[in-house]
Amino acid sequence: MANIFDSLKQVAQLRQQAAEFQRILASKIVEAASPAGEVKIKVNGKMELLSIEIDPCVLSPEHKSRVEKLILRTWASAQKEVERVLGAELKAKVGGLPF
Repeated sequence: MANIFDSLKQVAQLRQQAAEFQRILASKIVEAASPAGEVKIKVNGKMELLSIEIDPCVLSPEHKSRVEKLILRTWASAQKEVERVLGAELKAKVGGLPF
């Protein structure tokens, strides 16, 4: 019977840790920019897009395709950075657990 209660206690602790990790994810903000800085994107650790800044110099019809590509590349860069930051955060939280 004690094992069941220990298991339930561990489950409750894991849920609490998961909730805390969700709060951490939401608080981590990463910014990525295109190579020349024309497009900047901010995203949080939950991969929610927070903002996009576009330099007015590229906002003309003849630059439409270029801006679209810059946004896609910058978004991909932001995603990679979030993965890197969260990987480091997760490693710090779980330490040497064998996952």
